[in-house]
Amino acid sequence: MNSTGNLILAIIWILASPLWFWAENTVMGIIWLCVGIIELIIGLIRRNKEKKSK
Repeated sequence: MNSTGNLILAIIWILASPLWFWAENTVMGIIWLCVGIIELIIGLIRRNKEKKSK
């Protein structure tokens, strides 16, 4: 997956995490939020590596 795909996936996970909190499933909300943040970091790192290689 390229960096754009990672960033889009991260944004979706971060934006969807409040839905889990609203559904009163706080554990899943926290997991989705953490995974979204991790995916965002991975996407930014890959994006920087792609820019450096060009």
